[in-house]
Amino acid sequence: MSRQAAAQQLRTAAPAVIEAYRVELQRLGSPLATRDDAWQQCRYQAQNIVAECAQSLESGRPAEVTGVGEYSRLLGAHRVTQRIPVSESVRAAEVLWEAMREAVADAAAEMPAGQRHSVQQEISTTFRTVTGARLYQGIRGYEEAARPEAPAERPGPSGLKEQGDLEPQALEVLTSREREILEAVREGLTNRQISRRFEITEATVKRHLHNAYRKLGISSRVQALNKMFPENR
Repeated sequence: MSRQAAAQQLRTAAPAVIEAYRVELQRLGSPLATRDDAWQQCRYQAQNIVAECAQSLESGRPAEVTGVGEYSRLLGAHRVTQRIPVSESVRAAEVLWEAMREAVADAAAEMPAGQRHSVQQEISTTFRTVTGARLYQGIRGYEEAARPEAPAERPGPSGLKEQGDLEPQALEVLTSREREILEAVREGLTNRQISRRFEITEATVKRHLHNAYRKLGISSRVQALNKMFPENR
């Protein structure tokens, strides 16, 4: 009996955990499970959370995963365009933990009897840590995307407008690839996921985003959502 066996038990149970999670969210009528686009994102997050709990259990150290904050913040902003309240994400975290309880107990059973309770507590702590970090970033993204933009300033004596005063015609300067990538940003994809979708490098994705931001007079993914898709705010 070992940490490796316990971690493997948790990984093996992951598909059943995700299915139980989906069923309960549907029973509650959560749009995170009743809408296909939202569920794909929700499932991706849940799968990663379970995997990180297993990784932390196996190594005895916090899981180290890159890009989680960026993805969660962007996903939070995307919830505004989907018109899904941030409270749904908070509730979903509790639903996921309930769906994991049996799997956590089974994983702990792989450990010596005297260590089982502490292992369950360890997994619970890891779960709260990784979901808490995601929720924090998601709420930040949600609030940034939902915040009304300041009214655009009138042209000054020079006749120039502020960068935030974007004319609709400015969107026409975007290339078709830049538009495709911004649509992918709208779906909540990270740079790595976008690169895989279009079979290009992450550096190329960043270059397209940089060019699009420059043309639109913006500097972040959240601002891109607000500029490109104001009708969904």
